[in-house]
Amino acid sequence: MSEHSGLIGWGEATRATFAGPDRFTQAQQWFDELVKLAQISDSVTRPGTGLTAFGTFSFANESRDSSTIIVPERILGWDERGAWETVISTEESATTTAETIEAISDVGHVHLSAGELDEDGFTSAVEETVELLSRGEAKKVVLARDLDIRTEYPMDERLLIAKLAHAFPTCWTYCIDGMIGATPEMLASVRAGHLSTRVLAGSWPTTQGQDAAEHALRTSAKDIAEHRYASDSVLHALDLQASGPVRTNGPTILHLPNVVHLSTDFEADLAPGWTGLTAAGAIHPTAAVGGTPTDAALEIIDRIEGLDRGRYAAPVGWMDSAGNSDWALALRCAQLSPTDPNRARAFAGGGIMDRSVPAQELSETEAKFSAILKAFE
Repeated sequence: MSEHSGLIGWGEATRATFAGPDRFTQAQQWFDELVKLAQISDSVTRPGTGLTAFGTFSFANESRDSSTIIVPERILGWDERGAWETVISTEESATTTAETIEAISDVGHVHLSAGELDEDGFTSAVEETVELLSRGEAKKVVLARDLDIRTEYPMDERLLIAKLAHAFPTCWTYCIDGMIGATPEMLASVRAGHLSTRVLAGSWPTTQGQDAAEHALRTSAKDIAEHRYASDSVLHALDLQASGPVRTNGPTILHLPNVVHLSTDFEADLAPGWTGLTAAGAIHPTAAVGGTPTDAALEIIDRIEGLDRGRYAAPVGWMDSAGNSDWALALRCAQLSPTDPNRARAFAGGGIMDRSVPAQELSETEAKFSAILKAFE
């Protein structure tokens, strides 16, 4: 959900999981077949009405976490024109019982600890990556690290999402299959065949204030080059998907409470056969979350970072039976444990260039972690 619109689903009419390099196409085909079999009565006919599914995908082709599409039993949606409710039922779920709504509970004391890649490991990884970049093995590599979050009481998704929406009203807040966050980056938003996407690359923490951060970002040759690589990667992908010219606006400065970003927006009309999800899959991973050239950057990430990123920095969002969709990048996020209600794993990363300073890159991840940690304050 965003500042003026959103979708909240509960219950499960059906779900499916996907894996491998074709997971986006597989998921779209599964949903298309579901739409063909469904009887849909939609008198509202706005984005997010009718048969609608939520999804969250893995970053890598090979990951322990599967990519998941969920069709809820009920959806509450709203936009500037009003609100609606969608009821979705199958033969198995046609008979429903009254739900008991529990009070929203606080998580209590929060304990943070290093995940698989601690601070020293991250700075060492940055140093090693800078050396590889200086030898020309790649132009840019995005490295991430993780935090382990443990709470005194079980985590209540409703409380976490409410705190994030309040703290970051201009971001897209999401919570799907335990993946929760507030992202400023929309990968593929489609309305009536028209796609828009936003690229964020180049960041500066606001610890010294917004004005100082903006000045530092505008004058940083490293961040300007980093943003250009990310923008070029998206523009190249859109050239293959668009039926006409791609319109560009940027780079501009996007201000968030914890960090400022260089931001460029793109718009295009999708060519026949493309959907929001397949477009997102073709664009992913952009140079903003992987690096460039893509294959070289991903190999370095796998070798030096060594994390299974799960669903971090991958598409997360929704699609409806009319072809509308919002697929954002799962950033400023945490994956809630499916087996331990008191545990979550948070992620943050940054783009590494041959002129990167390890201490500054570590500081950038700290600033980005501060966003998801707002949910646990």
